[in-house]
Amino acid sequence: MRDLILALTLSLVGSQHLNFQPEFKENKAYTYDYETELVSGLPERNLARAGVKIKSKVEITGIGPKLCLARIHSLEASQYNGIWPKEPFTRLSKLSQALTAQLRSHIKFEYSNGRVANLMAPNSLSDEGLNFYRGFLNVLELTLKKSQNIYNLQEAGIGGVCNTTYVVQENRKANQVYVTKSKDLNSCDERAQILTGAAYTCQCPACQEKNKYSRATSTYYYKIKTTKEEALLVQADVQEVHQFTPFNEATGGDAVVAARQRLMLSDVQKHTPEIPSAAFEKRGSLRYHFSSELGQLPMQLFKIKNMESQIVEILQYMVDHTHEQVPGDAPAKFLQLVQLFRAANDDMYESVWKQLLNRPAYRRLILDLIPAISTTGAIRFLRHIIERQELSDLEATQAVLMGLHLSPATRDVIDEALLILKKAHPRSDMLLHRVAYLAFGSLVSKYCANLDNCPESALQPLYDLAAEASSQAKEDEMVLAMKALGNVGHPTILKRLMKFIPGYAPSASDLSLRVQISAVMALRNVGKRDPRRVQDITLEVALNHKINPEIRMLAAFVLLETKPGLPILVTLANAMLKEPSMQVASFIFTSLRALSRSSAPDLQVVASACQVAIRILSPKLDKPGYRLSKAFRLSLFQDSLMVGIAAQFLALNNVGSIFPSTALSKFRTHFVGQIAEPFEMGLRTERLQEMLAKRHIRDSDTDSAFDVRGLLKALSDWKAVPSDKPLAAGYLRMFQQEILFGELDKNSMQTIFQALYGPEDKLPSIKPLINNLQNGVGARWSKALLSAEVRRIVPTCIGLPMETSLYHASFTHVAGNVQAQITPAPSSDFRLDDLLHANIKVRSKLTVSMVKDMIFVMGTYTHLFQAGLEAHAKINLNLPVNVAVTVNVKEKNFKLEIPPCSQETDIMTLRSKTYAVTRNLEDLAATKMTPVLLPEAVPDIMRESFDSGSTSHESDKIRGRFSSEIVSTGNIYAAGQSSQPKVPSVRSMCFNASTFGVQVCAERRSMHAAFIRNAPLYYLIGEHALKLSFKPVHTGSSIEKIQVTIQAGAQAAAKMVRLVTFEGTETELTSGKEAIKKLKKILDDPQVLISSSSSSRRRSSSSSSSSSSPRRSSSSSSSNSSASTSSSQSSSESRRRAGDQIGLKKKDTSALHSSLGPSSKKPQKGHQKHELKEPHSKGHSKRKAKKLSPFGKSSSSSSSSSSSSSSSSSSSKAVRGRHGAKAHAKKPLPAHATSAEKARAFHEKNHSKAGRKQRSSSSSSSSSETTTGRPSSSSSSSSSSSASVSKARFDAKKRSKESHPVHKRDRKDERKHAKSHIASRSSYDSSADWERRLPELFRLSFKSHLNPKQASSSSSSSSSSSSSPQSSRTSSRRSSTRERSSSGSSRRASNSSSISSTRESSSSSSSFAHETMFLGEVLPPGLTIVAQAVRADNKNQGYQATAYIKSAAAKVDVQLVMVQLAETNWKACGDCAILPHKAQARFRWGKECRDYRVEARASTGQISRNPAIQVKMAWTKLPSWIRRATITAVTYVPGIALMMGFAEVNQKNPSQELILRAVATSPRTISTVIKAPGTTFYYEALPLPFTLPVGPAPALQTRDVSAWNFLPEIASLIAKEDESTCEVNEENFKTFDRVKYRCSFNKDCNLIVAQDCSAHPKFIITTRKVGSRFPVREVYINISSSYIRFRVSASSSILVAFNDERVLAHSNVYQNKRDNIQIYRNETTVVVEAPKQGLANVTFDGSTLKVTVVSWMRGRTCGVCGNNDGEKQNELLMPNRRLAHSCPAFVHSWVLVEETCSRGCKLQRRYVKLNRHPVIDGQEMTCYSVDPLLQCMKGCVSTEKVSVKVGFRCFPKDSAVSLADWHKSSNRKHAAEDLVESVDTDVDCSCTDDCRSG
Repeated sequence: MRDLILALTLSLVGSQHLNFQPEFKENKAYTYDYETELVSGLPERNLARAGVKIKSKVEITGIGPKLCLARIHSLEASQYNGIWPKEPFTRLSKLSQALTAQLRSHIKFEYSNGRVANLMAPNSLSDEGLNFYRGFLNVLELTLKKSQNIYNLQEAGIGGVCNTTYVVQENRKANQVYVTKSKDLNSCDERAQILTGAAYTCQCPACQEKNKYSRATSTYYYKIKTTKEEALLVQADVQEVHQFTPFNEATGGDAVVAARQRLMLSDVQKHTPEIPSAAFEKRGSLRYHFSSELGQLPMQLFKIKNMESQIVEILQYMVDHTHEQVPGDAPAKFLQLVQLFRAANDDMYESVWKQLLNRPAYRRLILDLIPAISTTGAIRFLRHIIERQELSDLEATQAVLMGLHLSPATRDVIDEALLILKKAHPRSDMLLHRVAYLAFGSLVSKYCANLDNCPESALQPLYDLAAEASSQAKEDEMVLAMKALGNVGHPTILKRLMKFIPGYAPSASDLSLRVQISAVMALRNVGKRDPRRVQDITLEVALNHKINPEIRMLAAFVLLETKPGLPILVTLANAMLKEPSMQVASFIFTSLRALSRSSAPDLQVVASACQVAIRILSPKLDKPGYRLSKAFRLSLFQDSLMVGIAAQFLALNNVGSIFPSTALSKFRTHFVGQIAEPFEMGLRTERLQEMLAKRHIRDSDTDSAFDVRGLLKALSDWKAVPSDKPLAAGYLRMFQQEILFGELDKNSMQTIFQALYGPEDKLPSIKPLINNLQNGVGARWSKALLSAEVRRIVPTCIGLPMETSLYHASFTHVAGNVQAQITPAPSSDFRLDDLLHANIKVRSKLTVSMVKDMIFVMGTYTHLFQAGLEAHAKINLNLPVNVAVTVNVKEKNFKLEIPPCSQETDIMTLRSKTYAVTRNLEDLAATKMTPVLLPEAVPDIMRESFDSGSTSHESDKIRGRFSSEIVSTGNIYAAGQSSQPKVPSVRSMCFNASTFGVQVCAERRSMHAAFIRNAPLYYLIGEHALKLSFKPVHTGSSIEKIQVTIQAGAQAAAKMVRLVTFEGTETELTSGKEAIKKLKKILDDPQVLISSSSSSRRRSSSSSSSSSSPRRSSSSSSSNSSASTSSSQSSSESRRRAGDQIGLKKKDTSALHSSLGPSSKKPQKGHQKHELKEPHSKGHSKRKAKKLSPFGKSSSSSSSSSSSSSSSSSSSKAVRGRHGAKAHAKKPLPAHATSAEKARAFHEKNHSKAGRKQRSSSSSSSSSETTTGRPSSSSSSSSSSSASVSKARFDAKKRSKESHPVHKRDRKDERKHAKSHIASRSSYDSSADWERRLPELFRLSFKSHLNPKQASSSSSSSSSSSSSPQSSRTSSRRSSTRERSSSGSSRRASNSSSISSTRESSSSSSSFAHETMFLGEVLPPGLTIVAQAVRADNKNQGYQATAYIKSAAAKVDVQLVMVQLAETNWKACGDCAILPHKAQARFRWGKECRDYRVEARASTGQISRNPAIQVKMAWTKLPSWIRRATITAVTYVPGIALMMGFAEVNQKNPSQELILRAVATSPRTISTVIKAPGTTFYYEALPLPFTLPVGPAPALQTRDVSAWNFLPEIASLIAKEDESTCEVNEENFKTFDRVKYRCSFNKDCNLIVAQDCSAHPKFIITTRKVGSRFPVREVYINISSSYIRFRVSASSSILVAFNDERVLAHSNVYQNKRDNIQIYRNETTVVVEAPKQGLANVTFDGSTLKVTVVSWMRGRTCGVCGNNDGEKQNELLMPNRRLAHSCPAFVHSWVLVEETCSRGCKLQRRYVKLNRHPVIDGQEMTCYSVDPLLQCMKGCVSTEKVSVKVGFRCFPKDSAVSLADWHKSSNRKHAAEDLVESVDTDVDCSCTDDCRSG
């Protein structure tokens, strides 16, 4: 029994759980030691951090059931600022006293079951102090469950209701419970935070799911001692971490703010508490309460003593210290003013304003401060000064724009803005009116951002504006209302917007196009809040064919911005397959394609859906034309940085013109999980093209059009196209808010023209402005701007705020003066065009200075102390503008003078540095800013360079350092540190322009923390500096000024400082001989001697052969010069061979380096010796022959288009071709081989033989190397002379098909070396495989146009090609005869030398006919530009450029020569020759323009009988910097080519040649191929924006050609492309949009063929048949007040009458100068031209009428010819703008009926009733036509009928109106069609005499 009782007792005791929930018993006092700490910095050690620590004691007393009293006392504050964790915390006694005074009040709170509620405190306790109490009480918040040890719940805390996880562990032996609580502070409801400055950005959910930019978590560790009576909280430790990264959190690096709390129970006592007598009021819950955090700026801390005096003092400091340059602390001072004004009241605003109202500099600063203050008081003050009219219109506009956009959206601010709207009347100032309403819409948008229903009171002013504008038909006000509502962007406004969207309201279609467009675009911001509703609306509009195509395209644009799903996109794509408007289809297709390529995370889903949609449309719309609307998008997103940027461009064309009618571009950025659209601009150019085409603005309101308008009254319901469209209209949108829009209409243009050309009495402001400029105008303007203030404040666990903010402030200042001198002085009737005949000198001394501060902070910032991480970046820009400009338009003179650089001037400096900062208000002198990265923390390996001479010493030093590191636990980066202070790495680069005494230097300093972690953020942490400066360069004498003079015309020669001359050829020859002699002595080689003597004989032979020429001296000197310079290049060629003999083989990637030419550096001598020892190595036989430049002294003309040296080239080729053509011709090619394959095979044979000859005569061929020879490519290193032979043979074989006997020894040698030729041939086989992949068109050869007259003209004008070809041939034969008598190898060597000599002789005339002709010897310059430094000793120093132009019959020569003013031989020469079928250009520079050369030639011709053009560019040696830049740029070429649609093929093209060929495959497409070194790009059927003139080539005209007279022809050609032609004959007609219809109306009534369909028509063309027995055609053309009639006579001739007077009776041309009308007869056709009235020409041959309208009539015509808008689906447009259901109905609608039949027309228009009663919806209906039909007049009988389709409107049979009532009804104009039926209509009638309309 005892055992049973014992067991029961033990089980009962075990079942009793201890009390886990801590509580505070009544009449007990619990004392805790409380310590809090908050530190900011990077997570790594040995970097600087900043923080604060507060130690205190907290006493909690139970004063009642669930009610406690708490008091914090014994506070001790300290700060941390230094290297973590080395530095100790520093005590702050003054701050401790301030905190103690602030926290001396008690608080009460309820505490039950671990829950803290209902905080009560006296009013004397500030919100900041109460928040500190909340931090302590937050530790006491515990939710313990007895039944669970691990559980999750939502728990309230200081930061909100957050997701919390508990882990409970019990230690029964010690009667203790351990609780671990963790909170995810990113997952909180009702989170306490403030986010400002990002209202105009939107979150990127996909970005934030992929990457968390800000994470915060807290962990609580509790130790609870449990007893039967109570549970005591013995200890609590809290750690909270906030981390932030602007980049990818995995790889970007992050900054951290760590908070820590520690609570230790120190004492528990029983006593009766003393409750303070102060009144306790409820102060909320545990949730953090924000109060004055926004009033304190985080980067500064100062005491406010006398606010007004401090404000005035800072204002005075900024004004006094801002003279020529802005002081560096100006942005900081501006931020101090912002903080002071935010703390000020309304009286302070008024007091400061009254003091400084009349001082402009102070006034501007105060107005700049209003937007930055962004408080209700600031907006109220702005309203007051606007009401008192103390601001100008521009000042008020600027202040309202910035103030309303930057102010917080509170109800008080909205009320103040409403009062401002009432003052902004459109009558007083239209700009302020527009800006105010747009800004108000943006303010309401911020106010309603978090509201489901936007208050009606806030939207009512915008509703009233829209209603009033609609009732009064004010288009501008309706547009403004739509744009303002669009800025609101809340779904509440949809109901009002629908009234203006076409398709949803009956009256919306009658609104102007601008209003409809504005209404559709207003849906954009609504779509971000309610995408589904906007998708439904925009999809319906986009698919409605009856709506204007431009509105449909914009609706599709809005639809795609809402990120629709796959079903909507597929529906849209399927609809486009049947879309009749190609404009709409093209725009939607390109928009889908552009969106599918987006890489932004938030667009990935819609991009994938777009890829599916475009697969549906690709077969139809893969290559739309240039005239169609398009969308382009460029998107870049970097995942490692989580940063992206996108640019979008829309080109909308609604009339099929080349130029788009609407263009829109916008930019989009992704950063820190936010999406921003910082900039968007739209431009509408509705009539701009017309203005450019007509070159003037025609007054369309003239009364001369009255007669034309009278004819239009006969048309039913005629609607004119609006003519009051603005010339251009645009808008500016920033951060998804439209801030400004405007238009340029006719009135605005006339105002501008009056301002420019009107007399003084109409514009009195122009003359005073000129007078002020002559007297001198002083300018001083400044602008301060706080452009960014993005703040995010959240509470920490200790009750202090944690802030992450970004500030951007700038201060700009412009100061100086401008003075003008005008000679002669302006008279009283001065006009601006008088300045064209005056000498104007303007002196300007201005300084543009700007300072920008960008500050990022992260830490705790209160009004008492601050501790955090701060990154400061500062940009200083100082740009002095000290110039004197003299302009004389009449004399064609321009002069610019600037002072020299006398001292170092910093133009731009950029500095950034990251600090750990601590401040406290009680001791501002103790403010400390420690760089986060100190130089001592950077390892020495980042600083030191490698020194091989001190290896052992350095290794001992390193070992010593690491051994000491093992013992020490200090700096983990201590290894390698030295005692010397470190400095940031410095890199500088200077561009020295010593000629002008200045050098431009860029210097960069950088020290970052990336050595700790390779992350983007760590690259920013540290110290960085970039400086751009001008430094003086001291020359021999001081420079007084720098002067630039430009003189054109006859006075150009007088402005030359140095006479341009070139070094003579005798000097070159002497120097060349001396070089050869020195080379012989160095080499001491008999082979060289033989080659030299052979070369000497050839030179003498060439000289004697050229003596018979009329210009012997010139030819001889040119030949000798070529030979001597060729000999001097032998050593260079030998050195190049040595590289191959050693066995150096370059990869294919080295082709680019090879293609850029040899380096300018000279090879070492050691290579020369090696070359001469082994001239016949095996590697040498495998080399491919190198190609020479096709132009210049070293190459002859290689195509028939080169006419300058065709005779000499052909003779040389004949000699060369004699030795090898038949040997290779004996190997037949397959019959199916293409021409390209035959050419390639023949090239390989010539290449093999050239290599054999070169091996047998290496020394002699190298002596014939020319000056422009190219280096070997990656797979060849043979000499250039052999390559020239090979290329010449190929050209000769290709053109002349000549064959010559070949010696047997040559064939034997060919077989002998066949094996060595395999390697060379294999590369061509590989290239051939690739070439077969090219389209056949690109493998055909190019045949240039060859004109005999042109060739002879060029040949006669060439001074260097005058040597006799026969003499050259004879000389070559003599050389060959002497060589045959020698041995085989000697003969081959001499033969090669002979060929090289012949090549030189023929190529002595370059590709330029004027190779040796310097135009400056026979012509004065047409333009002289002199840039010189004027020295004190009057020595010339600078540069001079002269241009020469020689125009002859069908040819233009242009030369540009630049020389130094000092006597040097450096020159830069540019040559250009323009002929009818070709043009060639060359640029050379260096010593006498001979060191470097780039040449280009363009010629026209044919490829496969298609017109083609070929551009060939070649180069020789290039400077090293050009080589490096080209290599870098070429890496981007394949990607760019791919984006442009080019295909790429790898081919071994010539290494130093670029060929572009374009073939006109059709009038609107070209096929292009670009052959570059190593690759070939091609594009088939590239569409063109205009039609090419691909007809037969015109005969050569001998008119003068100038370098620029083709530009007007091109402009005229493009303008003519927009001309449209309509053709009407007896049976059918073809509209302006090229749609052909087969129906006609050949009766007595006039038919409108075409007319100007604007409100004020300029022309109308009608036609009719006249006569009953033998009807003939008559045509009537009404042009303004003129009247033209064509009539076919009985003899079939055309009679022409102008204003009822017969013309063209005695002459074939008639011209009316007043109306600019010309009529002429062309054989059997009569033509009328009236381009100013819109008619390019009207032709009539008796049966066919053709009408051609000018380009600016696009979309403005109507009639049978259509509306000329490029759309084919709306051709059957009737006068009432409805589409006809059949062609006869369309033609009948354009018949002009009359009141009586006296003039022949017997028809009238009547509505008809359907002769049956159809059943619709089960009910019989009576139907009436919605359009009137032709019927015979009263008193007439129909003799002929035609069936037409017409729409009917049906009514119930019982309630239908009568036909007579339907005639009178006004609803018929907008009546919808219920069915379409075919009915008969009259087309001919028989009438009595009294027939009339009835």
